[in-house]
This record gives sequence, structure tokens and C-alpha cells, in this order.
Amino acid sequence: MEKQRFIDKIALVTGGANGLGRGMVEQLVKEGAQVAVFDIEDDTMEEAFGDNESVYCLHCDVRDYGQVQESVAEVIDRFGRIDVLMNNAGITHREAFLDCSQEGWLDVMDTNLNGVFYVGQAVARTMVDLGVKGHIVNTSSNSARKTIGGITPYGPSKAAVSMLTQVMALELAKYDIHVNAVAPGTSKTRITEGTRFDPERNAAFLAKMPFGRYGEIEEMVSVALFLASDDASFITGETIYEEGGFSLL
Repeated sequence: MEKQRFIDKIALVTGGANGLGRGMVEQLVKEGAQVAVFDIEDDTMEEAFGDNESVYCLHCDVRDYGQVQESVAEVIDRFGRIDVLMNNAGITHREAFLDCSQEGWLDVMDTNLNGVFYVGQAVARTMVDLGVKGHIVNTSSNSARKTIGGITPYGPSKAAVSMLTQVMALELAKYDIHVNAVAPGTSKTRITEGTRFDPERNAAFLAKMPFGRYGEIEEMVSVALFLASDDASFITGETIYEEGGFSLL
């Protein structure tokens, strides 16, 4: 029988049109939530959720502070509150350190770090104002602690997300708001296709995986939704690594 941990809950998922975010949206709906989705891929959102009455799609670029404020306000106007935030939107650029462009660096930082801060702050303010004892789950990465070459901005951006998670958790605990992060390894998503579809890189990567395989989207989603639920009622400020032991080697 499907768990029903989010009945009557209002959730917001950023980067919800694809990959891990889409998996979060689908599982939240299965477990009873009404879900708002922020993404910049309007056609993909429409294709994925256009016929789903439990999903409300909004075009929102998390890099744009003003747009985030407006979009969060729109969710509040529609649903009255936000109980759960899956702060998931993220990108990467495959750039070595000496070749990394300013544009590439700033694009990753704007999305992965600034976006988490902008949306996290805006949603947390509504939780405090409305007295919502909410859950915020930021998406970090095993790159926050495992050094991986060739994707220069990505690891630092995710390490910062893990520290921001601790700051948020400490300051929001007095409002009974839980803040944690999930740090997936390499899952079968669009962002990993560059590795998975390159035979040489794929073989080298899998050789470093204790289980010898990539993570499934459902495996990451199960950890993220655990942290977003009352099952994690005495956990805050943690980054949970869902990476199949990759950092062990």
C-alpha cells in the first residue's frame, strides 16, 4: 500500500520538470499532496503535468530574485500556504578549472546557490508569517565532499548549499521548521547523460562505484521525501548522502 504522508499538504518543487525534481513531484502527488512546480521549461512542464489537477505549474527562473518573490506569492494566493519545499533546481557545466569561464561559473552559482537561497528565504518567510511548521529539503550533491575534476563550479556550489542548509536549520528551528539536504550521487537523469553515454567515461565512473551502477531516480526521491515528512521529525541541518558509497573510494 502506498504511503500517504502528504495528505492535505501543499508542496513546492523547483526544477520539477525533469529528472529528480519530476520524480519528487510525481511521488508527492501519489502521497496526497497538492504540488506547485517552478521551472523555466514551460513545454516540458505542460507535457509532464498539464492534465494533472494536483499540479500547478509556474514559469520561474530561480536566478531572478524578483521573479521568485512573485512566484512564491502566487503559490500562497492559490493555496494559502506552503508546507513543504523541495529546493531542487540545479545545473552543471563541464569546464576544467583553467578553462572555466566567468559566465559558466556565475551561471552555476546563480542557479545552484543563489536560487536555493532566494526560494528558501521566500518560502521560509511565508512559513514563519503563517505559523507553518514546515519542511525544507535542499538538493546538494556528493560533489559537496568528493572532489571531481572537470566540473569546476559544481562542487563548490553544492558544498555551499550544504552549509546554507545548516544556517537555515539553525535559524528556523525556533519556528519548528526543519531544513535538511539530500546529496545524490550520479543518478540516471539528463544531467548525467554526458557521462553515461560516453563509453570511456562511463566505464571509468562505474569502476569507482561500490555497487557498480548508477542510482535510480526513485532511490533519491525516497530519501528526499523522508526528509520532507514527519518521519524525520527530529532531524535538521543534515546532509544525507544518497550516492551508493561513491565517496568511500
